Amino acid sequence: MSSLIVSSTDSKKEQQSSKDNDNVKLPDRLRFVTFNICGIRNVLQYHPWNEEKSFAAMFDLLKADIICFQETKIQRKDVDADMAIVPGFESFFSFSKVKRGYSGVAIYTRNSICRPCRAEEGITGILDAPLSGGKKYRELPNCIGAYDESLGESEARLLDNEGRTLILDLDAFILIGVYCPANSATADRDAYRAAFLTALFTRVRRLIEEEKREVILMGDLNICRDKIDTVEADERMIEEGLQDFKATYARQLLDELLVPHPNGVMVDLCREQFPDREGMFTCWNQKLNARPGNYGSRIDYILASKGLSSFFENADIRPDLLGSDHCPVYADLRLSSSEMTKTSSGGFRDKIMAVPSSTPKLASKFLPEFNGRRSIKEMFAAAGLKKSSSLTESKSETKQEDCLQSSDRIEASSTPAVTEKSLPMESMSRDNEAQSLEDDERLAWECHKAMMAELELESSSNKPANLRASERNSGDTVTSTININRDWRKIFEKPKPPNCSGHNEPCIQMTTKKAGINQGRAFWICARPIGPGYERNGRSRANTNREFRCSYFKWCT
Repeated sequence: MSSLIVSSTDSKKEQQSSKDNDNVKLPDRLRFVTFNICGIRNVLQYHPWNEEKSFAAMFDLLKADIICFQETKIQRKDVDADMAIVPGFESFFSFSKVKRGYSGVAIYTRNSICRPCRAEEGITGILDAPLSGGKKYRELPNCIGAYDESLGESEARLLDNEGRTLILDLDAFILIGVYCPANSATADRDAYRAAFLTALFTRVRRLIEEEKREVILMGDLNICRDKIDTVEADERMIEEGLQDFKATYARQLLDELLVPHPNGVMVDLCREQFPDREGMFTCWNQKLNARPGNYGSRIDYILASKGLSSFFENADIRPDLLGSDHCPVYADLRLSSSEMTKTSSGGFRDKIMAVPSSTPKLASKFLPEFNGRRSIKEMFAAAGLKKSSSLTESKSETKQEDCLQSSDRIEASSTPAVTEKSLPMESMSRDNEAQSLEDDERLAWECHKAMMAELELESSSNKPANLRASERNSGDTVTSTININRDWRKIFEKPKPPNCSGHNEPCIQMTTKKAGINQGRAFWICARPIGPGYERNGRSRANTNREFRCSYFKWCT
């Protein structure tokens, strides 16, 4: 049982948390992690998360203080206590309102370091705020602001109904966790994607330029920023019919948001840390087994406003951590430098550690099924605050129990112990008798088997010749039946995989899932993973990298 219901008001919790934070030493850094987990209910089944199967253990392994998940793929009814009430963290969720098991983002913040004072779902402020009497986020007196008023209500709801954005105000900065739409083959979804990116980047720019706020944008943007951020970029440009890699609308928007563009207001932290690093990919096609050969792209980012970017360090990716077709990306905000106390009014570090007067109502703990819940660890911590009189009473009761137990031990020690010698002779004689009966039965059974074998030998020698021939024919019939069964089994056995033509190695079997006349048909392909320069249609074998998959293909018959 991961949590218990306790009768404590929210105000008391905030007061206690404030006292706890007074005793907490400020850490040297604040770690941000973004991770597209491709299903929050499945990620804990993979190594290394499956060792303890808890989000608290996962966050500890990541050493994360602020975690943003994308593609949670759950509905409001699917949230359980293990997801919502993680010891030491506040959680916030956004769900898709138009499609089940689709999209979705979540953000967790560590209570001992940072606590949001405001929280919103969506980027337009058009959605209804929880526990607000039906008011929209943009209508609240303490809203975050910088909304695009040019968007109509229907268009704004369309952008925010898929559960793709969460915005938290942590006083020192605005945090935006986002899952942007992917590129699509349909005109409608391309238009939706363009409108979403425009609304997102417009609000980010307004928060920085008009509201004078520091902003951190993290998540799956579904955009490859430059040629270095995707494998075989030149061939991809040919396939897309592009002369300039940044000629797409999405890449142009991202390029204008980031430095060194003249109008750039944010910094790509991982690329700033490793400007020339190739193969720094965060997403791979699992169906093609592209991860072992690092045949992927970089579409997951942590971006920071220019005024804040200089305090970040150690931004990198974690391709060694599994559980999804993406990998975690992290960045550390340095808090130990003396300059941190000079940034912003009141000091940046003080703002981070500030405890708000109340927790935003979007927090998961305010959902009806979790309201008032606390973890077992917090429950035992609260138990330590009992009055001294109750502790004294329990100590006296313990002493009385010890006295009673002591007297029981003395009384028990006066009772003679039962040993083998003290057992009655009648019991020992019964055991010996049972053993002798077992020996007699074993000897009788051996004699019986020898007698039956001798009788069978005599009867077979006295049988007529025709009877002996019929028995031989009967044996042949049994052998024939066995052979027939063996042949039938061979028919239904799985076929032995053929060897591929490129490496002469056993192939793997896959099934066509694409709609059409071949849907459901099985086929054989090379078992090796795809990688840079792998053999495929339009590329001669002489120009391929033989380390990766060859172009062998054969339908299963």
